Amino acid sequence: MVIKFFPLFFGIVFIISFIREKRRFRNAVYLLFFLCSAVIAVLYCTRNAAATTIMSALLLLLVPLGILAVSILFIAAGVQSIRREGLRLPNCLSILLVLAVWGGSFFSLYAISNPYINTIWAYLAVLVIIMLCYLGFTFTALFLYSLLYRYMPKNMDCDFIIVHGAGLLKSGDVTPLLAGRLDKGIDVFHKSGDRARIIVSGGQGADEVVSEAFAMKKYLLEKEIPEHCILMEDRSTTTYENMLYCKELIDQITDAEERTDYRCIFVTSDYHVFRTGTYARRVGLKGEGVGSRTSGYYYPNAFIREYAAIMVRFKFVPIVLFLIWAAGVYMSTRPYN
Repeated sequence: MVIKFFPLFFGIVFIISFIREKRRFRNAVYLLFFLCSAVIAVLYCTRNAAATTIMSALLLLLVPLGILAVSILFIAAGVQSIRREGLRLPNCLSILLVLAVWGGSFFSLYAISNPYINTIWAYLAVLVIIMLCYLGFTFTALFLYSLLYRYMPKNMDCDFIIVHGAGLLKSGDVTPLLAGRLDKGIDVFHKSGDRARIIVSGGQGADEVVSEAFAMKKYLLEKEIPEHCILMEDRSTTTYENMLYCKELIDQITDAEERTDYRCIFVTSDYHVFRTGTYARRVGLKGEGVGSRTSGYYYPNAFIREYAAIMVRFKFVPIVLFLIWAAGVYMSTRPYN
């Protein structure tokens, strides 16, 4: 009977956490717990045994088929990325992830099902299963919540629009990816009534002839955005610094009263919106994010990088899981008196 209350509990926890602060990773965890518990509750409460069996069979069939479909898409995206942009590690992430997941799964199944294998390999298989479950749960949670956060309606009536840099061509012109962000920023600017100030954010890399902010301002001017509406932040080299230095710039040009009232929209690529939002929260910048469209082949590798960057902040969780596994191994191999 208690199972029926789990969806209600996690649903309430998610709504409260979401209302208090949308830009937290824990919301993604609460959302997936709610969805999983809702499915379990439906199966548990179904009175018809045949219907329960059919639904359970469908779930058992759909999960591996879904993983297989995602694996094929990720490999195809990786191959296309390598063909278009060269054989570099960032372009291989989706392929490496698929190989790691399937390799770990086959190893675990073999080690656990083979009665003749060394015990230590069976213990390692358990550890691999634990880590794969953690990876699968958190990756799915972040993906679902990122979609929710990205497509949530945003009020475009804002005072500042922050457009994040994304590298330049050798000529010093903006790349197609960065042009997409700037075009989205222009769209938000017009929706704000052409009154917001656009902050172009990005420093000069070692291989760049000008700063990203300079190239972005030039692009906006060519698109007939008034120069007095454009502000430059040309010191940042990371997304976190984008947010931090833009916050400092906004504080410099607004008085204490305005700082409590201004509205800010930050513009980046669609896969990057949620992580940018978490950085905005960390630096105390009041703002919501909108995303420009990313090419389909580019998205998997980009999202994997986003996932890794976010999960680094929660590295204590796999450490705790490892310690629990190690304690279990120790207890199971400890000689009895």
